[in-house]
Amino acid sequence: MQQPSRAFQQSQRTTQQRTQQSQSKPAKLTPQPLLPAERIDKARATIGKIEKHDLSDEQISAIAGSGHNTLVLAGAGTGKTTTIVGYIAWLLATKRATSEEILVLSFTKKSADDMSHRIMTSTGKAIRACTFHSLGLEICRASTIANRPIIAGHASNGVMRATFERLLEQNIPYRLLAFKLMSKELFGKYGAAAKREDFQLPTDDYSFNQYKQSLIESAQTIIQHMRQNNIDISGMRELNERRGGKHIGHNREMLQLIEPLYNAYIGNFRTTQGIDFPGMIVDAVRCVQRNEYRHPYKYVLIDEYQDMSRPRYELIRALREQNDFTLFCVGDDWQSIYRFAGSDIHLILDFAEIWRDWGPTRMFQITTTRRFRQSLIDASGKFVMQDKNLYVKRLHNPSDKKDHSLKALGGSTQEERFNAIVEQLRKLPKAASVLMLGRYRSDLNLLLRNDCDGLFQIDEHTGSIVFLEKPDMDITFMTAHKSKGLQRDFVFLLCCSGGLKGFPSAIPDEPLLGLLLPEVERMPHAEERRLFYVAMTRCKKKLFFVVDQSRPSRFMYELHDRICPNIFRGVKLPPQCPNCGEALRLRHAGSDPSRAFYGCTGFPNCRYSRECR
Repeated sequence: MQQPSRAFQQSQRTTQQRTQQSQSKPAKLTPQPLLPAERIDKARATIGKIEKHDLSDEQISAIAGSGHNTLVLAGAGTGKTTTIVGYIAWLLATKRATSEEILVLSFTKKSADDMSHRIMTSTGKAIRACTFHSLGLEICRASTIANRPIIAGHASNGVMRATFERLLEQNIPYRLLAFKLMSKELFGKYGAAAKREDFQLPTDDYSFNQYKQSLIESAQTIIQHMRQNNIDISGMRELNERRGGKHIGHNREMLQLIEPLYNAYIGNFRTTQGIDFPGMIVDAVRCVQRNEYRHPYKYVLIDEYQDMSRPRYELIRALREQNDFTLFCVGDDWQSIYRFAGSDIHLILDFAEIWRDWGPTRMFQITTTRRFRQSLIDASGKFVMQDKNLYVKRLHNPSDKKDHSLKALGGSTQEERFNAIVEQLRKLPKAASVLMLGRYRSDLNLLLRNDCDGLFQIDEHTGSIVFLEKPDMDITFMTAHKSKGLQRDFVFLLCCSGGLKGFPSAIPDEPLLGLLLPEVERMPHAEERRLFYVAMTRCKKKLFFVVDQSRPSRFMYELHDRICPNIFRGVKLPPQCPNCGEALRLRHAGSDPSRAFYGCTGFPNCRYSRECR
């Protein structure tokens, strides 16, 4: 049996420890105070202007006051990247390091390239700024696997999909298992006929095609996470028997479906003797531990540290064990939204604990933002801080005009909400930049399906939207996840609904995948809350909540009842279910209008009801 990576094993131990000793959570770090004014002035003079501006006292304190392990918590729009550039300028100016001794790590090629350009512009020096996978590939190339080809992700997925399609068509037991895992309805509809040798897949059935696509995508995602964590099928079976709980039976069947796809993937991997993207970090860790790669760095900086995963942490740890360096990390626990990709929020919340072998940690906060107005800062901050596990940060905008920057737009039908959006767009400046945000890509249907008069030209592939009455207006649709790091003048949050694909999303994780991901936080919808915060803080001028008044998001009730009730003028919410948080809907028992009652829109999962008063 393939042994899981050390990071995965540590993650499992951490989960068990948290379950057994819920009160032993590491204490939160206390932010360091600002440095004395004289020291700030001296450091500012040494660093000079960064991107044509002086750094703030908070940024200077984080840079000049940093230690061997430093965590900088920087809120939305407070200048995270500028702080990193300033830190590098300080290292170079004080001759603490040469350009070859500094490494900056980010999570996307775009952000790494942007970082590299900004560093060069401000310092005149070429500093290595790259992604974790780019570093992993460099390490692998320097080792005994140097000549192996890179296996492209689409090629790997193609091998798995081809195997799945072949088995679905030719292997009766596999076909029946797939129908069973798709849905009870499909299994009931096709199960008997699917036992025949001459059975033809119902490719004209929309539900079948949707469930089939979802099933293969889930299988591919699980296999990718298995590779990331260096765990094989037998390891997954052992893990499921130990931790599968009520899902053990389902997980066994899912593993039965996945096994031939996994074997096809691994077979292709061994035939080509390649380096695959999901396993690249694990391979790089092995190379470092075998001293097949020696790093030259004295300072390693990590941007967007809240997105760290356990395998990435293990790579940094292996590099420090080989030859220690100073670690300077910048991130925002309020914007940790990628658990589905393996990100573990505990790596930032428990920063001092996980790096304690390298000495104590200094934590700084940067809280000054000019991206958005104080009313939105206050509302979004109060909303996200309902989760008491996060660090308290009090953001502020010193130049704010104090005008109101949030508004709820309502409608009980899609048509009413569409009309409310159009009416608001007509009031905005003709050259405004606008972001239409959804929880899922399907939220674009609010515009697509209700534009009976042809008011919009919409490119579903790119998300580009032209409002024909104001063609100079820059309008783009994207999901809240995709919007992270962006900002626009005006933001419309299209999905303020409850239900399965609402916000917060109620779609459950695939249970087998859940065994490979970081533990779920105990606060309900904790990550969805942070995602909603990210969506709220994309706007510079005004944020519009497009509220489904027939079934509002539970987050709308929160904003309405406890945070910013004044933005809901003219938008009335139905009663809220005290049991599950979904909306209550007026119903009638039979045809008698006098026998009215409120029933939960979460039925049948929630069966709460009460009489009308």
